Amino acid sequence: MRFSTCVSLLALAAVGSATAQQAVDVKPKVSDNSFTSDQLAVYRVVLASWYQGDKKAINLAIQTDPVNLGDDSFDKTCLKGLALEKTAEGEVHRFRVEDLAQLGNANFRLVDPESQAKEVRENDPGIAIREGKPVDDAVENGFAHGLLTLGEIQFDRSHTHALISFRFWCGMLCGHGTTMLLEKKGGVWTRKKQCGGWVS
Repeated sequence: MRFSTCVSLLALAAVGSATAQQAVDVKPKVSDNSFTSDQLAVYRVVLASWYQGDKKAINLAIQTDPVNLGDDSFDKTCLKGLALEKTAEGEVHRFRVEDLAQLGNANFRLVDPESQAKEVRENDPGIAIREGKPVDDAVENGFAHGLLTLGEIQFDRSHTHALISFRFWCGMLCGHGTTMLLEKKGGVWTRKKQCGGWVS
């Protein structure tokens, strides 16, 4: 989502209500396995479509989110005709520093999600705007401290389709996320369609 769109959304959101944080009941199990080349290639496509060549630093959560096909924002028609591989419930992976070169040309900074969450709250654009800071400055600062989290990838059994979600959080009324379906043709992963999303 582009910066100007978020500025407009924040201005409108000042009179809206906050979106509740989703509770995590069970601590995910972190896999010992490294990402495969296919997984890194899928993440690269997703990230390129998100940051669109922006060279500013991106705070990337060191750990993925578990698969969650029960999310209300997910369009289940995206699964039509697909036989998904079974995944280990609640399992996540960790990015390594050496993975970053495979994720694209952005300036990624691996961060601990819990520590970064504190920074997000301390730099919430909504609070800064209420305190009199100009909207553009507040949003730019919020983005600089925001947290991008990638979800686990769910492949179909033929490994020609991949379903993935991601979310970017930069404050109580500053964030967005989406789920997308990618397809592999001629050995190259490309974005096929969006399967739902949310904005706060």
